[in-house]
Amino acid sequence: MITTELTRTLGITHPVVSAGMARVSQADLVIAVSEAGGMGCLGGVSFMPDRLAGEIAKIKAGTRNPYAVNLLLPDSLTTEDEAQWAPVRQLWNTLREEDRAKLAGVEALLTPGAVAGQVDVVLEAAPPAVVLTFATPGWFIDECRRRGILVFALVGSVGKAVQAAEAGVDFIVAQGSEGGGHTGYASTLALVPGVVDAVRQPVLAAGGIADGRGLAAALSLGAVGAWVGTRFIASVESYGHDAFKQRVIDGKLNQVTLTRSYTGKPLRAFRNDWTEQWEPRAAEIAAFPQQYAVAGTRVESGYQDGDLDEGMMPAGQGIQIIDKLLPAGEIVREMVADAERIIGRLNSSVTD
Repeated sequence: MITTELTRTLGITHPVVSAGMARVSQADLVIAVSEAGGMGCLGGVSFMPDRLAGEIAKIKAGTRNPYAVNLLLPDSLTTEDEAQWAPVRQLWNTLREEDRAKLAGVEALLTPGAVAGQVDVVLEAAPPAVVLTFATPGWFIDECRRRGILVFALVGSVGKAVQAAEAGVDFIVAQGSEGGGHTGYASTLALVPGVVDAVRQPVLAAGGIADGRGLAAALSLGAVGAWVGTRFIASVESYGHDAFKQRVIDGKLNQVTLTRSYTGKPLRAFRNDWTEQWEPRAAEIAAFPQQYAVAGTRVESGYQDGDLDEGMMPAGQGIQIIDKLLPAGEIVREMVADAERIIGRLNSSVTD
């Protein structure tokens, strides 16, 4: 058994956390990972406050084990400045009613006050952990500390890691550019040890980790666990069209790209007609979160309809070593067992 500061602090069996992937990571996936001894993370950003409360209630009913909720709390989403929200709402209001209904999974990012409502729900539910992306506001960390909620920060650079550490988070997730979804430009192999050296908090490694080799490598870099995203897309319990899951299984390394064409921020996703038509028009891409409304239903058609031509399908470079659909619990157990064998073999090969 692999025991680290992560497993000891949270009381979990395995140092594996499933990424809080928006849309993909819903209650069923969270429960499956937590029940297998890792820690599942809910993509909380995908839900309006009332639905978020329902998802958390479902998780609590499905497992007694620790879980986390991922939130986005940058100033652009928490501000009450109507002038900043005006262009977002203007774009949203140009969409047809049926399109707005289809975009329920990103509505919270396009609705003034919705993220504040998510915060209220999460603080009231007091999950064992919260994972913050893009920003680590001190007021929120203080509120979590008062409620005994551990705070993780997902970062893509050493500088952001230092900022999160100074803000007082408990764990830092260092995600290399190999990762799917919103990500930075530093590779996992370079980023993780750099963050480990720069902060006092324990660090999880992320980006391109999809099997036991990745977990063993993460631990050797000084991490206390792995944050795993793309591998769990190809799981029975993840949310998403079968065509999306199959694309992850069949995908090649050169089929994913960093694009701002869906959200306004760098996002690693499958290359398609939509991403390619925006490559020469990068200067025209709206800021986050306005670009969600520009992309319209394309940010959902990948998940819901299996739209390979224009639909957003986030995925990391780990696709090249994913070859089958598995139950999430089996993914956790197989990853840990392989890592244990690798570490054992390496230990036995070391001589004085």
